Amino acid sequence: MDKKKVTKYLALVYIMAWSVEIIGSLIYRIVGGMKGLTIFHGFLALTMFMPILAAFFVKADFKVMGWKPRFKGNVKWIVFSMVMPTVASILGFVCFFTVFPKLFSMDLSYFMNYVEGMGQDSDKILESMLQSGLSKNGIIAVTVLQCVLEAPLINTFTAIGEEAGWRGFLYPELRKSYGRVKTWITGGIIWAAFHYPAMLIGGYEYGDNYIGKPVLGILAFTIFCIIVGVLEEIIYDRTKCIWYPSLLHGGINASITLYMMVLNGDYMSEIERVAVFGPGYNGLISMIPIMIIAVVVALMTRKRKDA
Repeated sequence: MDKKKVTKYLALVYIMAWSVEIIGSLIYRIVGGMKGLTIFHGFLALTMFMPILAAFFVKADFKVMGWKPRFKGNVKWIVFSMVMPTVASILGFVCFFTVFPKLFSMDLSYFMNYVEGMGQDSDKILESMLQSGLSKNGIIAVTVLQCVLEAPLINTFTAIGEEAGWRGFLYPELRKSYGRVKTWITGGIIWAAFHYPAMLIGGYEYGDNYIGKPVLGILAFTIFCIIVGVLEEIIYDRTKCIWYPSLLHGGINASITLYMMVLNGDYMSEIERVAVFGPGYNGLISMIPIMIIAVVVALMTRKRKDA
């Protein structure tokens, strides 16, 4: 591992990303409402391109990252990257709502309350959604399909900004000095820390009122980044194409919309308090399925390497 190059890379990533996150978070706190949230998300989208920008500044070898899509032999990984995030999210709901059953509802009440809290007219939004002829359950079903078929592809083009930096440059550099497991753990912690200012200042991921704030949130999200980093590193290693871990990353980002459809809006304050446990994909309880999937895939990969 080129320690000087990696150190310079991390310094650049954190300086650039943390600066943008802090500014975006402070604007969100000052402006508030849907306008503030939109600005905040815009700043977060911008931070996703800091890893690739830092890789460019340290003169990473972009030619070896695999920019040409490879379909032969990789279809199963493409399908996995598009489908697994939604499946894992739904299984995570099962785990979470088994522990917190009263928080479950498919009446879209949480979504409506959330929209109202952002200063929007929830009745008009719901009416426009129902005008398509779909029932509330139909709206949820369509959302699931979008999370599988459409959103991962769209989100890939922002996720590539991170993946080219993390999986394309950082993880291969770590592998030069560390074993695979140590690379997964170290890389996951580095990746999680990339998000910390937005979490601590802007309430990113778990909000502002969850149990154990901020320590439990930092711990939960770090574990989650290690888990996802395992899957994305394996996909990149097996496909030799940087677009496919980006596709998985995009699918995971897309699946976050699902949890808003299955929460009971009558328990807003309690939902905020237990957010660090779920039902979002990065909750300590709701991440159990994707954790199991990552362990199984990792064991299968290591066994294949040893064969």
